[in-house]
Amino acid sequence: MEPQREAEPTRLGPYRVIGTLDAGGHADDARRRIVRDERTGRTAVLMLPHEALADDSGYRVRFRSEAENSRRLTGPWAAPVIDVAGPDADLPWVAYTCFPALPLPAALAACDGPLLEPTVRALGAVLADAVAHWHASGLVHAGISPQATLLMADGPRLTGYGLVRAATPHGPDHGAPLGADAFCLPPEQRAGERPSPAGDVYALGAVLCYAATGRPDVAEQTRAALPEALRELLAACLAQEPGQRPRPDAVAREFRAASASETVGRLPDAVATALARQAAAYPAEVPVRPPAPAEETAATAPPGRSRRALVVGGLSGAVGLALGAGGVAGWRAAGEGAGSRGTSDRRGIVPAPLWRHDIGSEPQQTPLLWRGRTALVSTTDAVTALNLRTGKKIWSRDDLYPMSALTLLGNGTFVSPDTSAFSVVSLATGRIKGVERRYDGVEGPAIYQFLGAVKNICWFLTRRYASGGAESGDHAVVCYDSVRRKEIWRAPLPAPYRGDGTTTALWLSTMLLLPSQGDDAGEDTSSYLALDRRSGRKLWTRKFPGMKEESAKQRLVVPGDLLVSCDDHVLRAYDISGGEERWRIATKGRVSGSPAAQGRSVYATDSRATTYAVDARSGSARWRRGSAAPLESSWTRGDTAVSHSGATVFQVTDSEIEALDAADGSLRWRSALAGRGQQAAVPGQVVGVAPGIVLVLNGTILYALPVD
Repeated sequence: MEPQREAEPTRLGPYRVIGTLDAGGHADDARRRIVRDERTGRTAVLMLPHEALADDSGYRVRFRSEAENSRRLTGPWAAPVIDVAGPDADLPWVAYTCFPALPLPAALAACDGPLLEPTVRALGAVLADAVAHWHASGLVHAGISPQATLLMADGPRLTGYGLVRAATPHGPDHGAPLGADAFCLPPEQRAGERPSPAGDVYALGAVLCYAATGRPDVAEQTRAALPEALRELLAACLAQEPGQRPRPDAVAREFRAASASETVGRLPDAVATALARQAAAYPAEVPVRPPAPAEETAATAPPGRSRRALVVGGLSGAVGLALGAGGVAGWRAAGEGAGSRGTSDRRGIVPAPLWRHDIGSEPQQTPLLWRGRTALVSTTDAVTALNLRTGKKIWSRDDLYPMSALTLLGNGTFVSPDTSAFSVVSLATGRIKGVERRYDGVEGPAIYQFLGAVKNICWFLTRRYASGGAESGDHAVVCYDSVRRKEIWRAPLPAPYRGDGTTTALWLSTMLLLPSQGDDAGEDTSSYLALDRRSGRKLWTRKFPGMKEESAKQRLVVPGDLLVSCDDHVLRAYDISGGEERWRIATKGRVSGSPAAQGRSVYATDSRATTYAVDARSGSARWRRGSAAPLESSWTRGDTAVSHSGATVFQVTDSEIEALDAADGSLRWRSALAGRGQQAAVPGQVVGVAPGIVLVLNGTILYALPVD
């Protein structure tokens, strides 16, 4: 340990600086100091901005923002945050309860060389497991480095949450982390992309490469010096392409599988000795000031932590690395700005989830939301009802086998279709209230798609089969009363409008609109069949020039009987009654996702990560906003959603989710989720809105965020 330099403050808030944790006194990504809490006498670790960035006012704001958000990074291997500098502090800082501790460079200096392979393997298993848990909870660490990795007697800890985001808000000209730890920065972030889950895997591989070789780089010569048993796995973590890197849970399994029980990692004697000397040099003291009032003490006391971990190895029966990690809950914060409306956190900070629920397996359709109270989730394994306010499971059934999408009805039930019948099921209890078998495809026609429902009336498509099993060409639209279990009307379905089970119907107050699929009107012309909803009577068929058939899923009806369609680089509105084009908006990229509407505004996001707000009446642009992480590929999909109140617009791309103020497009918050069961770089998708809530699904994890 080296004495603290006089140029730095010796007191920061309630903490008195008494030493440094930086190896050789040099800070690579941030400064870590040993401090004494003058309220309690406890010794703690305090992190300060890097000297080269400490005078940058923007960086200080981002550093403080990430420090506040790091409180959500819980679990055994995250350094627990006990305090964060207030917004009026001249120099931001964050304090952790982890002492005695050695940063990885100091540990290697104590050993006078790299760590042994079993120790590196145990360290890798612990850190990969921790990263996997954080990713599953929606967190991207964006600060994994040797200096941020602290070795303690009962296992490692990670500090430095969000350091890359703080130092690199955007663009390729911001090179963070600084100094020797820069080799941990993934190549895609060097090129200007934002931090991602795959970037955490790269940084983890770089840290372990450093631990095993003692060299602060990942050059070919360094990789060649790795122990053979580590070489292949770390090379995969350090792949240039993010999509080629393994998931952190797979990395943890690989490390565990290759470790025999008798060779699990140990901390070297030199590290254990250094930790003991550190503890002796900075013993706990009695408080030098009177104890804080009860309220203040309660507010600053370190949070309790679960130690559900299996300790493997040890030194003299005490010091060792640990495998395993407890659960975490949190959200990544990113973005800058000031002010906010409603109940959300400060502008730029993602609000903490109200709840998270692992749905367990691949979702089969977008969750259905019932009156702001219930979410109905269908997966490959089960159909489950969740309390929308708490995320608690109401019921679950694994004996419903819907052949197509579930459909909500208006009396607290839903329709679950199988191959020969459909069941009407209670949303409250999951009990089957009735089964309709007349559409079995044998005695009668077979259902091949439910179109939707209003109150207790549902509409679906049917077809008949000839005796040999071939289609007879007899297709129809059926209107069905689910309470009386009675067919109200049946209308023949002409060939161009039959579809293949993926028809996207549109609804007006009196009409049902079915799009053409495969007619001979030409690839740049689509048509609709309009049926009277009450009688099934054909009202008209109409062509809409310039509207491509394959864009049927990217259309919606807005007030004024306008049909809005997204076709490649053009957003168009047509008059439904006459088919004439009313207005068009050219977009920078392809609009391949679904647009959204609220009131008289239409919102759409293109493949260049630009969102457009358009006045539906005039076609004039109200505002447009490009993401801070613009996309390079013109084939990237962008989606758009609007909160229940209409106050927030969600711009969803393959890079991140941005919440925008519907009034002017200004940023409210930005997130890049990391979910289980999905590609590492995909941030998730908005799958539903309810009063005060937006649902985000990432892999198999469903989150409820407060909004508006």
